[in-house]
Amino acid sequence: MDTEKNKYDTPSQKMAGEPGSASAAAQKVLDRGAEVYGQAEKAVSDVYDKTAEAASKTYEQVKSYSSENPGQTILIALGIGVGLGFLLGLAASSRPMRAGRYAEPVVDALSDIARKYFR
Repeated sequence: MDTEKNKYDTPSQKMAGEPGSASAAAQKVLDRGAEVYGQAEKAVSDVYDKTAEAASKTYEQVKSYSSENPGQTILIALGIGVGLGFLLGLAASSRPMRAGRYAEPVVDALSDIARKYFR
């Protein structure tokens, strides 16, 4: 039974203790992979933190603007809702050529309104 067990050993497993073997090269690759993974994890974490901070800051600005200007906020929300409903209705229609003709001016108008109020 011992002969069957050793029959499946690869040469790299037998030379694991020798310097410069395939095992040492594999360990270098694994170490480099772990290093790159750690760097990527740190980068993603940093980007997430910055994004969360920016979103929180923007949320606070919107909250304070909406409490100072409730009427304008309602009109903006209404305009956004009507615009999105219009665009979604056109997207679901069977005539896609028509959607582009109406969607562009509506989106331009809504973005102009939003730019005016959020300056």
